[in-house]
Amino acid sequence: MEKPATIEPQTADLPVVSVPVCKWVATRLHDLQTEAKLLVDDYWTRLKQGRAGQKRYARGKLGVRLRARDTGAFSIEWYEMGVLGGTGRSIARKQLNKGRAHRYALDQTLKSEPEWIANLVQEAEDAFAEIRKRQALLVEIRDALVAYESEVSGKAVTASMIVGRGLDAGGNAPASQEAP
Repeated sequence: MEKPATIEPQTADLPVVSVPVCKWVATRLHDLQTEAKLLVDDYWTRLKQGRAGQKRYARGKLGVRLRARDTGAFSIEWYEMGVLGGTGRSIARKQLNKGRAHRYALDQTLKSEPEWIANLVQEAEDAFAEIRKRQALLVEIRDALVAYESEVSGKAVTASMIVGRGLDAGGNAPASQEAP
């Protein structure tokens, strides 16, 4: 009697994360980053408009920036502005720390700011916190895809590789799509 053949796992033949799934993740992260960029730009526009005609002490000292990562993720960071020497050029003087949640604890910092700045910062931070929450969920999905492909393929896979697979030849995310 012939012995039945044993089934050996063949990781090379198993599917890895498909391009449409990578595109979906890359597109969602890109769309979220675009939304954040619009809000950062809106903050700066409104800050500049509000500063017009204000005395120096009433102009506020909080700035915000968006930093993109090659993994598709990004950070939205608050900082205190300072003035560079005699040039009068504004610089990021002190990075503010974000707490464990998706929000910056700005209450203490805002006590020394004019009311109009405090309101502007709170409004912007409310929107940024929502974006950070959604980004955290997308990053969990991306990281799960990285772990899955690493396990199945037996090769080292990075978040940049997964997101990069979803980008076009120019390194841009494709237009939004509804489902992978």
